[in-house]
Amino acid sequence: MRRHAISFSCCLALATAAAHAQATDVGLTMDGGLLTVLYGQICGPVACTPFVGGAVGAGQSRSLVHYGAPQSLYAIAIGLPMPCVAIPGIDNVALLNNPVFLDAGVTSAPPFVPTPCQQGVASAGLTIPANAPLGFVFRVQSFGVSNSGQFALGPAIEATIL
Repeated sequence: MRRHAISFSCCLALATAAAHAQATDVGLTMDGGLLTVLYGQICGPVACTPFVGGAVGAGQSRSLVHYGAPQSLYAIAIGLPMPCVAIPGIDNVALLNNPVFLDAGVTSAPPFVPTPCQQGVASAGLTIPANAPLGFVFRVQSFGVSNSGQFALGPAIEATIL
């Protein structure tokens, strides 16, 4: 059993250290509630650090929008912060620990008003429970398909419950 744990740790370290492929046309945004601000990015490189998503009050809701290849599969998840991990065969990096899926489906056809990277979109809602612990830090991240047909992770957005 110990040998498997060591092997897994070594593989994870190698995957993290290895150069990972970048898809710049898979994105994720989160609104700021009543504020007219969007956190995240529609398209661009995905970094090993999450975007700052500001504070979310207990009982408040946020809108999440995933951007990816038109009419392709996607999933949006919430989880705990974790270090940057490259996953073989998937572009960009994972930044979620213990993810829980919020939504999954198929993105739209390209909208009438084109996005910067010609993607389809999909929306999901996130409501923070009224009894959520103050100071709790969470991340959201999406998974989808780039315009080249490659599976890719979108950027992560990190927020704190206040």
